Amino acid sequence: MLGRSGRALVAALLVCAGASASGQTSGIVTAAEGGVILVRGTTSYTATPGVALRNGDMVASDPKGQVQIEFEDGAILNLARGARAFLLAPQGEPGVALASGWVKFTRAKAAKGKPYRYTAPLARLSTAGATGVMRVAGDACEVFIETGAASLAELSKAGAPGSSRDLKGGEFVVRRDGQPLAVSPRPSTEFVKAMPTYFRDDLAAFLPRVRNRDAEPRREHEASYDEVDVWLKASLPVRRGLMERFQSRAKDAAFRAKLVENLASHPEWDRMLFPEKYRKDEENAEKAKTQ
Repeated sequence: MLGRSGRALVAALLVCAGASASGQTSGIVTAAEGGVILVRGTTSYTATPGVALRNGDMVASDPKGQVQIEFEDGAILNLARGARAFLLAPQGEPGVALASGWVKFTRAKAAKGKPYRYTAPLARLSTAGATGVMRVAGDACEVFIETGAASLAELSKAGAPGSSRDLKGGEFVVRRDGQPLAVSPRPSTEFVKAMPTYFRDDLAAFLPRVRNRDAEPRREHEASYDEVDVWLKASLPVRRGLMERFQSRAKDAAFRAKLVENLASHPEWDRMLFPEKYRKDEENAEKAKTQ
């Protein structure tokens, strides 16, 4: 069992590994309407077209606007109406975690890249080149596959995968907690009526216009709890590593108060917030090793 100094070293290595992963360019913001919030590391920025995103970045679109992210392999992701996305560091398949709002995705060069994973609170969609629309909320996920093929796996609230189903163009699936997947041959009238109007058309590619713009995000402030809470409270597979990333923010009184208030949603913070509760156990463990 690691002692206190050993755990500190491991934590430092995890932070360094996360920084290395987040240093890799993942995509570029190519269009935006309204403000775009970008959380990189522990800092909140505003982003504009031309800003390069990295693995580990958290992006939120304006509640009344949109932000489009394009990738060199042809993938396009459009976030609308307050949608929030977390560009996960690559572990096999490229991945994006989605927390809320409306999302449209497509990919122009499917045959040349790995499948993408879009992870919502209750479902994970994997596809090499489908075009589709998702409406994501904490208690439901709706997916319409316009064209192409995809596979959707049910996830528990804790993020554990369950049964999966293959989907084809035209199909619409609804995933709600505690209910079986509901699959229809076409999207519901309510879904079509509610989705952003421009989602009915193909997503235009703007990458050639902004690829050489080299825009830099504008620093705003250290990230507040409310700007990252949806990820700190996400399922363990999504939030893994975030305690090490944001532990310096626990020195801020407002951030710490929110951590304590919501401790049940991210219990791994308990040891860091209240080390005195665990000090006796650590001392006993150290004594046992020397006996």
